[in-house]
Amino acid sequence: MKAFKIKNGLQASRYLLSSTTISGSTIDLSLGSMFSTTLSSDPAYTFTNPPASGVAQAFSLEVAGGTTTFTQDSFATTLYTGTGSAQTITNGLDLSTDGGLVWVKWRSGSATAGNNTNHILVDSETGTSGFLESDTTNARTATAAISSFNSNGFTTGGLISDVDNFGDSYASWTFKKQAKFFDIVTYTGDGTVGRVIPHSLNSAVGTVIIKQTNASRDWAVWHRSGGASPGGKLNLTAAFGYTWVSSTSTTSITLENEGVEINGNGQSYVAYLFAHDTASDSRIKCGSYTGAGSGAVDVNLGWGPQFLLIKNTTRATNWMMQDTTRGMSNTSWNYIIANESSSEVASSTNRVVPTATGFTVNNNGGGTFGQSGDNVIYMAIRGDAATDSAITWPTSIKWPAGVAPTTPVPGKKDLFTFLTTDGGTTYYGKKAAEGIA
Repeated sequence: MKAFKIKNGLQASRYLLSSTTISGSTIDLSLGSMFSTTLSSDPAYTFTNPPASGVAQAFSLEVAGGTTTFTQDSFATTLYTGTGSAQTITNGLDLSTDGGLVWVKWRSGSATAGNNTNHILVDSETGTSGFLESDTTNARTATAAISSFNSNGFTTGGLISDVDNFGDSYASWTFKKQAKFFDIVTYTGDGTVGRVIPHSLNSAVGTVIIKQTNASRDWAVWHRSGGASPGGKLNLTAAFGYTWVSSTSTTSITLENEGVEINGNGQSYVAYLFAHDTASDSRIKCGSYTGAGSGAVDVNLGWGPQFLLIKNTTRATNWMMQDTTRGMSNTSWNYIIANESSSEVASSTNRVVPTATGFTVNNNGGGTFGQSGDNVIYMAIRGDAATDSAITWPTSIKWPAGVAPTTPVPGKKDLFTFLTTDGGTTYYGKKAAEGIA
């Protein structure tokens, strides 16, 4: 790097013969002044390591437009058969770099019911040395069930009888940490009302699931559409009646109380945060519908779902997990109950049927999916589809007329240039060229 003086005594940094191809969403300015990328996702760019204030750095980013496939870069349902020993589950998600949550459930087989058939949750923030169980109040078990998070999935290990019993059938749901989709936060409780917990969703919060990890305690769930008291307990059937979270933003949640379930002084917690994204290219939505008793209810998401978690908040009912991989259609409906260790149930009554724009609930008078007037919440994850990739630029960029430029469409290439003189507090950006060959 060479530095030279320009007007008003300001220094400028100029990088020679330096060009860097980026694959993620971080642009490290210490690496040079020329960057290029081909889009295959929807990056939310960040600029790191700018020069000190008083030193100017200009840099460029050449972007080739591409497509983002939903939702294979952030979520996967994978079915597998136990081998009786550690095995690698490949689902295409980079958990070793990005982190995330692996949720495993025994479906059927010879494992001892109620013992080795519990739901197993392992996340990258608390690590692979233990696991949680959504159907129990147990503290985090200090024995491995997942031995590693890999660049394309995960590897089972440790308590093989819980996640890999020979010949048994298992389902795994993997949620990768990603803006506008899913985040994981760990924290130590301070016993105060109004505790603010930061997160990195960069989106409205749809669902928050909190578990004390160092003691036996109920799971606390907050949902944006849960009603006047929008909180329930994941391990129980109880109707909603708690207010765990008082407010949310795109960067934080505020805890409503100091209860031991969410904020006991000196206690350890993990929070799983799921986004609610209303954009046309969203991967996830968290909402509700009003039960119709024996009638059918059509829910419009704007896209067809591949995974649904559903709970009636008005009355005591189970937490129902269903996905298209195991069967969620007019001809096949297989569900797993998140608050029970029981096996998967194959039902002849197709209660939940995906559509091109959402899903239909055929309740047939059951309370689980809503008697007339009941409030029923859902968390829906989008099925696979492809759209043009889109860039979210840092808010520190000042664009001409205050309007960020469009992202190049697939097959086109644009050049963006930037300048900072104040240590990265402000960047001046411009689309310098469009449709580069």
